[in-house]
Amino acid sequence: MASKPGILTDWPWTPLGSFKYIILGPWVTEIIYSIMVKDPKEWDLTNFMVIPFMLWRMLHNQLWISLSRYRTAKGTNRIVDKGIEFDQVDRERNWDDQILFNGILFFLANKYFPGASHLPLWRTDGVIITMLLHVGPVEFLYYWFHRALHHHYLYSRYHSHHHSSIVTEPITSVIHPFAEHIVYFALFAIPTLTVVFTGTGSIFAIAGYITYIDLMNNMGHCNFELIPNWVFSIFPPLKYLMYTP
Repeated sequence: MASKPGILTDWPWTPLGSFKYIILGPWVTEIIYSIMVKDPKEWDLTNFMVIPFMLWRMLHNQLWISLSRYRTAKGTNRIVDKGIEFDQVDRERNWDDQILFNGILFFLANKYFPGASHLPLWRTDGVIITMLLHVGPVEFLYYWFHRALHHHYLYSRYHSHHHSSIVTEPITSVIHPFAEHIVYFALFAIPTLTVVFTGTGSIFAIAGYITYIDLMNNMGHCNFELIPNWVFSIFPPLKYLMYTP
């Protein structure tokens, strides 16, 4: 919890506890209905892929958590040479909230945004547009938003919650108040919504982009050196494509 929690700190489904995934009930029911009743030609693969994609993100994150804890316990190449506190583990136990949040928004976009349903698996132009928008406006806006979060007013009310974790784990990257995640999603939605509204979207472009964000977040908070410094010395442009702890 931040030192002075601001509005929209808690997730809307916090009171549900472990039953929070019941929120997905209407969309799961709709998918089952479509499979059982509709003609296969009418199936929307984009809609069907939301739940599997959520499960993939959870598995991806869990693999990073397991690897990080193994390396932390082993004690090799640790950046912060300390153990993980139980308070931190408890504070970060709801790391899947942001995946649930994103999943709900994906379902809503798929239903109500023109061009967000029946996406093809691949479109080269959409992938290129996604990459360019990320390295351009998204990175620029993200940088300034992150700097703003370190201003005393926002830091004490929101971002200090994230920095409460001294010995970071991969999933520390997404331990933020609900309000922060709203802004993060809006930022990372710039490429995805652009390709959707321009008719260049694809399942791979969107799923691949979000997976890339997860990969960078996990790698950047794993508390051990995964990519040695000499790799960046040999290939300096690599620092523009990825970051490490």
